[in-house]
Amino acid sequence: MGLHQYWKKRNFTETPEPRGASQSPSARLQFAIQKHAASRLHYDFRLELDGTLKSWAVPKGPSLDPKQKRLAVHVEDHPLEYGGFEGIIPPKQYGAGTVLLWDRGSWSPVGDPLVSYRRGRLKFNLNGQKLRGLWNLVRMGARHEAGKENWLLIKEMDDEARSGEKSDVTENLTESVASGRTIEQIASGRHRVWQSNRPARKQTTSASRPSISPPPDTRTKQLAGARRAPQQEWIPPQLSTLASEAPVGDEWVHELKYDGYRILCRVKNESATLVTRNDHDWTSKLQRIAEAAAALPVKTAWLDGEVVALMPDGSISFQALQNAFDTRSETNLVYYVFDLLYLDGHDLRQVALLDRKRALAAIVPSAESGLIRFSDHIPGRGEVVFAEACRRGMEGIISKRTDAVYLAGRNRNWIKVKCAHRQEFVIGGFTDPSGSRVAFGALLLGVYDGQGQFQFAGKTGTGFSERSLKELHKRLTALEQPQSPFVNPPRGVDARGVHWVKPRLVAEVSFAEWTNEGLLRQAAFQGLREDKSAKSVIREGRGVSRIPVRRRARAVGLPSKKNDAGPGGPTAVAGVTLSHPDRVLFPDQGFTKLALARYYECVSPWLLPHLQDRPLTLVRCPEGYDKECFYQKHANDTVPDTIGRVKISEDNGVSWYMVADSLPAVIGLVQMGVLELHTWGTKRDGLDRPDRIIMDLDPDPSVPWKCVIEAAQLVRTLLNELDLECFVKTTGGKGLHVVLPLQRVHTWDEVKAFSKGLADHLVRLIPDRFIANMSKQKRKGKIYVDYLRNAKGATAIAAYSTRARPGAPVSVPLAWKELSADLQSDHFTVATVVERLKALKGDPWRDYFTIKQKLTRKMKASLEVS
Repeated sequence: MGLHQYWKKRNFTETPEPRGASQSPSARLQFAIQKHAASRLHYDFRLELDGTLKSWAVPKGPSLDPKQKRLAVHVEDHPLEYGGFEGIIPPKQYGAGTVLLWDRGSWSPVGDPLVSYRRGRLKFNLNGQKLRGLWNLVRMGARHEAGKENWLLIKEMDDEARSGEKSDVTENLTESVASGRTIEQIASGRHRVWQSNRPARKQTTSASRPSISPPPDTRTKQLAGARRAPQQEWIPPQLSTLASEAPVGDEWVHELKYDGYRILCRVKNESATLVTRNDHDWTSKLQRIAEAAAALPVKTAWLDGEVVALMPDGSISFQALQNAFDTRSETNLVYYVFDLLYLDGHDLRQVALLDRKRALAAIVPSAESGLIRFSDHIPGRGEVVFAEACRRGMEGIISKRTDAVYLAGRNRNWIKVKCAHRQEFVIGGFTDPSGSRVAFGALLLGVYDGQGQFQFAGKTGTGFSERSLKELHKRLTALEQPQSPFVNPPRGVDARGVHWVKPRLVAEVSFAEWTNEGLLRQAAFQGLREDKSAKSVIREGRGVSRIPVRRRARAVGLPSKKNDAGPGGPTAVAGVTLSHPDRVLFPDQGFTKLALARYYECVSPWLLPHLQDRPLTLVRCPEGYDKECFYQKHANDTVPDTIGRVKISEDNGVSWYMVADSLPAVIGLVQMGVLELHTWGTKRDGLDRPDRIIMDLDPDPSVPWKCVIEAAQLVRTLLNELDLECFVKTTGGKGLHVVLPLQRVHTWDEVKAFSKGLADHLVRLIPDRFIANMSKQKRKGKIYVDYLRNAKGATAIAAYSTRARPGAPVSVPLAWKELSADLQSDHFTVATVVERLKALKGDPWRDYFTIKQKLTRKMKASLEVS
């Protein structure tokens, strides 16, 4: 059909829907399902095919029951960008109403999809966040080119099929997969998802915090954030982020990291269902625990916890847990519960953690010998708790923010710290046994990278009993295949005698370290993980945060100094005394004021040239980025003397701005709680003559990162055609800066006019991709080309400055060849920049300050030609 009907029906100056364009077929086909409250509520089912989204309106939505054949009315094709759309279509516009992104993911056809589509019988696999498995779309009657055909959407009978109450997936799963909101919340403009920069709840100290033991009448009506809602059939679990040290402060509590299986428990109608983190029903494997859960004093509930094998001496054994499942014996199994997500008609996921745990403690038996036990915690003192857990032989600890809500997926509200290197790997092959060994010699292990490719990670040949060797060998031989599943399989002698297997089995493995080649050293098998999917296994510490949560200066590889003071006391850096050096400015990392000063001390040779003689606008966050922050551009009496001043004429008179020409000046800014350094595009000895142009490429959240890279490269190409050299840097936010150094011969009006001409040229060139309008509403699906940073008084984030954002990101100059899908704008942080600078073979901007170039009328005229 193409997109002509789609464009014809919509006024894109009024609707926030993306205009889009037909695109080349993708290697990985996407699908999306949008819940659409228009004149009638329905679900829009969309499959990427032939460069657009083929679309069907399904009045009742999909059903997991193969017997339920749902009507699907074929409608006009939509652009691929529509697969990420969520929001409100205004009144009097086509399809006016609220749109919720109900599900999305990838799909794979069975057979030739174009041929099947034309024939009216599509069979395909869905791999989404809510829908998975085999499905069919079947046309009823003859084909009509204009669309509006009646089709049927039917679930195929497979492991993902459900019947009865469990099949009604649209009733059981109502939230958006993009924002976590319901359609009512989207319609009202309210957000459910907790934001790290919201005003924090008032925290209590460890001394004043009430005991976790709740009063007898603690129930849902007393819990702030609880909302009445039907019990969902499935709740995706919250996951923790790996760090190398425990956070400190009273806003954190710490629990033991159990060496077991993550299990969620649904209580309803005096029975309990136990499911893994991937929603596999394990009730039959844990029958005794299910019976104990069903006896809890609740009508309905969702519990979150971990099933472990508890040994007679009080220790926890993962191997004993494996044996218990192998022998169908639950003798040593215990269910430690640490969270309560739903209770008696109320959804508790928006309730603060400590309040949820109090409610949980009220319903779990206090006996120390029960099958279900409350997982207690210790407030504050993360380092001490972690050290004691390791001394006792535990796997580690989980640290959780006391005021955080429960969010599905991995985030930094939960931090895991392990006592030793240990994680899951997927088995991709095995070797023949040698000597007296039976079954097999070693396992070949792998992990998935960010592109979904299976990467070889090394071998393990220890940790097996004779029994586990035989049982595992039996399962492996059933998965044998002729070709290697790895994209980088071992070669030569390492590949001799290897039996390749389908990457299905997940193994828990301990190891000494990763080698420089990215392989395991001294790896030992611990057991199989039946509760985790192979595709979810990645290398921990790569793609997730493994930055230290607290170690002051040494936390980011920065040198410590002999005059560093103890906790809370003053200290000096570059001759500047820091008060409260242990004040945490980036709580996600435990990154302190002293650590920030040490960071700037290390990067000062690269930072200072970009600050020299330039007036500053600052972002100050004296209590940390997640507390109150404010802009400051004028110097006042509280500004340290180490910080320079420059007098600037303004509309209301003369003002003094700040300049940081030296390391002591920068450390003085750190003392003030400055987390962002924004510089003017000129210097103090010629304020009316700018020496740079910055094109700020600011993408809408729905724009893929590869499109931002392409935009920067397009700007570079256009400038190079005008014989202008430019440079690129990350912003530490979500976009890129393309920076054009200039001789100081132009006025502000001239550089602003040129940058506006360049922005307008990009919009004319690709109107579906670019916009030069500041309107947030009109930016949907586009990249905002911000040329206004080239006006007098405007500023841009300085190279090597931190940003007041989660993760402590840094704006970093790049070589053009470094732009890649793996290097997002917030890729570099205070934890990684110093090592990057040490490893660099030359400054990627080494020619920046030597470039001598001017703008000409001919260049501006060239941009005005459409």
